[in-house]
Amino acid sequence: MSKNQTTVEPDQQPENNTVSQTSHALFGSMMKESLIPLNLEVETSYEVGKGPPKLDVLIIRRTGPRWSKAQLEFLPDGIRQSNCKHVIVELKYTESINPVAIFQTLGYLASYVKLKALKMENVRAFIASSKSPQDRVLEQINFEKSDIKGVYRSKDILLTPIQLISLNDLSDAHYNLWIKLFSSKNKQKFSVLKKLISLGLKKFGRDLLIIFIKILNFWNDTGEITMKQIKQKVLNDTATLNDKEIAFFLSLFKPEDLLRGLNPEDVFKQYRPEERLRGLKPEDVFKQYKPEDIFKQYKPEDRLKGLDLKTIETYLAKAKKQKKKK
Repeated sequence: MSKNQTTVEPDQQPENNTVSQTSHALFGSMMKESLIPLNLEVETSYEVGKGPPKLDVLIIRRTGPRWSKAQLEFLPDGIRQSNCKHVIVELKYTESINPVAIFQTLGYLASYVKLKALKMENVRAFIASSKSPQDRVLEQINFEKSDIKGVYRSKDILLTPIQLISLNDLSDAHYNLWIKLFSSKNKQKFSVLKKLISLGLKKFGRDLLIIFIKILNFWNDTGEITMKQIKQKVLNDTATLNDKEIAFFLSLFKPEDLLRGLNPEDVFKQYRPEERLRGLKPEDVFKQYKPEDIFKQYKPEDRLKGLDLKTIETYLAKAKKQKKKK
């Protein structure tokens, strides 16, 4: 490495583009589907001028004098305590908090205030961080814990319009659950899933549930959490969930979504031949796999059970003929 080259600190590594773009799209969709029906304006990007560039942030605008009771059901800590009519939310999913991220958000905030001709006291910016901020970085950017769990505020007067929300560290209050789906710690995600299912998913709108399933499939695609882990860590917890809650949760998925990422042996070794996956017809399970993948799970004598002797003899005679031809 030459003397003129500089290394990038781990906390300053750029976000993985594909994962970052997908997570931002899902985050924006989730916030839109939960808040727009509650009479809030929500934008998932904001044009700085005529044409690009666009700010890759979420804008929430309130028209009423204060948050309504229904709106507070979906607004997480930090945002719900703010009485500003304009809220900017920036998600950091794969990137850790660092000084550059703070300066970037400050730039977003200044651009928005100028373009909308607002007073600074009417706008707040929140960085929703999937990863917990490190103590050394908090000291570096001059942020400290507030009286709200998981919310950090700056001691610097110039940065008071910016707050940091650590998704891993927010409480499990019902209004924090949806945003905590974007936590980095699997323990938090499993806890959120249990609570959302036990709250009764039926009461949420169809479009929000579609986004919910997309988020779970996103976890499965990235390898963060698989359907196998969800079954083991969430659905098998009978102390938390009842059969009706589990059945409704499973009914939201297509059979191929439930089986995605599972090897045939992972599925079949858990059940006796006559059993089936809960909520699925046997044909929905079997059509996902090749016949040879299914039959190799059984002993030869188990494969032949139920076949009459004539069928077996006919097959053997045909096999002998084919072998002679070779």
